[in-house]
Amino acid sequence: MSSYCQILFPLPVFQTFLYRLPPELVGKVRIGSRVIAPLGSRRLAGYVLAMEELSREPEFEVKEIIACPEDCPGLPEFILKLALELSDRSLTAPGLFLEMAEPPAVREKPRVRLAITEKGLKELVSGRLKGRRGQILSLLVDRQLSPVYVRRKLKLREINSYLRNLSQEGLLEIREKTTRKKNSRQVAPDNFRQLTLPVRPEGLPESGQGLLARLESGQGGTFLLHGSLERRLEFLKKIMEYTAGHYGYTLFLVPDIQGLGKWQPLVREYGARAATWHSQLPERVRNEAWNQVVSGRARIIFGTRSALFLPVRPLSLLVVDEEQDDLYYQSDGTSFDLREAAMVRVGLEKSLLIFASSCPRVSQYYRHRQADSLIDLGGLEAGPGSRFYQQDIVKILKGELRSEIASCLETGKGVFFLVNRKGYAGYLYCPGCGYVARCPQCRIALNLKKKEEGLSCGYCGLESPVPEVCPVCRQKLKPGRIRGSQFLKEQLQEAFPDCPVEVLEEGAGDKAAENSVRRIKSGKSRLVVGTEYALRRLPRRHFSLLVLVNPENNLNRPDFQAAERTLALVRAGLELVGNDQNSGVAVITAGPPPEPVVQAVSGDYQSFFEREIEFRRLLNYPPFSFLLEVGLDSRSLRSSGRSSRLLLEQLEKDFPGLEILGPKISRKTWRKEQREIKLMVRLTDESRVKTILSYLKSFRMEKPSLRLRVRLRS
Repeated sequence: MSSYCQILFPLPVFQTFLYRLPPELVGKVRIGSRVIAPLGSRRLAGYVLAMEELSREPEFEVKEIIACPEDCPGLPEFILKLALELSDRSLTAPGLFLEMAEPPAVREKPRVRLAITEKGLKELVSGRLKGRRGQILSLLVDRQLSPVYVRRKLKLREINSYLRNLSQEGLLEIREKTTRKKNSRQVAPDNFRQLTLPVRPEGLPESGQGLLARLESGQGGTFLLHGSLERRLEFLKKIMEYTAGHYGYTLFLVPDIQGLGKWQPLVREYGARAATWHSQLPERVRNEAWNQVVSGRARIIFGTRSALFLPVRPLSLLVVDEEQDDLYYQSDGTSFDLREAAMVRVGLEKSLLIFASSCPRVSQYYRHRQADSLIDLGGLEAGPGSRFYQQDIVKILKGELRSEIASCLETGKGVFFLVNRKGYAGYLYCPGCGYVARCPQCRIALNLKKKEEGLSCGYCGLESPVPEVCPVCRQKLKPGRIRGSQFLKEQLQEAFPDCPVEVLEEGAGDKAAENSVRRIKSGKSRLVVGTEYALRRLPRRHFSLLVLVNPENNLNRPDFQAAERTLALVRAGLELVGNDQNSGVAVITAGPPPEPVVQAVSGDYQSFFEREIEFRRLLNYPPFSFLLEVGLDSRSLRSSGRSSRLLLEQLEKDFPGLEILGPKISRKTWRKEQREIKLMVRLTDESRVKTILSYLKSFRMEKPSLRLRVRLRS
């Protein structure tokens, strides 16, 4: 009877590979061990997913595991389970999740060197080698070089084909050496709870006592913390201090690296007990942070998405701050939703999970209120004095608003203009009553197609002609246009020629953005125009006047979550302006101010929630249903179209009565120049979600060249 292992490699493939375990490694290899095994012509590091004893040899050839490095740590079993579960939910290869969990010190870096052979030297001396082939071999006489150096030296882009041909002819040798730094880390025990009796923190609201009870009993659970940043900070600080001191690791996640800035005072306060973890840490800092965490010296970890896969335990508390932020969903590469992944991990470890936000998602708020797991720290604080203007931005800059801006500049204070985006917003609206043309089935704003002069729905693909007049007040409809940041900059420069105008928006580059933020913080730039991109980078309470330019445009995005995203955007803008009598907010709209914008400015989340939840109940949107968004992308749009038609036919055949919206051609989220085929499946039963996901995974396995992206919007 021989021992065999199922190996999972950190590669974009779904299958595992069977290997024979040599006798010398029996007893050393276990589930989660990191092993070196041959895969094709390569030697790769993988992880043991399962072990089994077979009485008979398989009918196919089985290779042996080469080695199991003792100084290379494996992965805990719960990380393997987490990778497999997330793979089933997102249709992403499980090995890609394992790659995110690998320690930085064990990531092997192959060092490739090119060397000329004796045969190659003879051919070169004979003068028979001409052109690029001769130039490459001439560089390698009496020395070994890397392919990168040769490519740069000869300014040769397509070098791989030359190297491959020279190697096949025996004129050149490609030598590969794998280097890995020795791992000298200290591993903390799996369970290092202190024996001292924990002392409960004082001053917690009554709703927080249930959270502590779940923590102390080890049952875990999920809670939603609703409140302003200051109140959340005060509450979480007590809980995190209590948890880290007596129970285990605390993991605090934010949407992006810029979001860590708001919590730096807390990081500094914890000192050596806290560590920061994200993808852009320098290698030396990353290794130091890793050793600090796995040794148990730092039990409080602040990080972004990748920090969720740190293989540390016991994880007692996991905090997902600003849970409404869509940056928690990663669409490219390793596609997954961190909020869903967080629930999977705490379920595996029986940990405590806290979603925190001042403007939580409507579905999240509804579910936690129903489950009595909502911790409400009080309503949002009303912002500074606000004024609403139903005028054109050009006119108001020449009138009443001009004097207010000039007054701020004279006193040395800053003014921030929050604009939505650049260019053309494809929708129709009525300037008289505020009516917006919407899909009669999906109730989202219809896209105005400029060239075809028609309207279309982004969910179901419904096509309709452009109506001549408003069906409510009979006025002429107008296309929604957004005068973007550059237009606003020109107007401000004309109105205030002596004051420089800073524009902070996506696309300028990280270095340019850093320079802009530096000038803004120093006070050199006091007139600032920015988009949502700027909100993550600017300091809080820095400006004395916030000007919201046409925030109602966000409500007309072709998405059922447009209202809650508008609320979150406005509230994020309000955090930039001081909350005192010397500060103010000016809201400029093309028509009557919409209710969500008014509620966002006043901080009335409850009224917004009650209105929005009835809207979703009426139209059967989440939380009263589950929307499964499916994106198909392959080598060409035509190939994706064929696959989408085939998938649609099979779904309609195997699941009669299934409600499908689309398919529809749409731009990819992060790569605007690329397109994919998108469709949505609406389900009322969560058990059917798993059935459809399993079905889609089988469809994906039959088409290796197809990339299938799945996102559950619930």
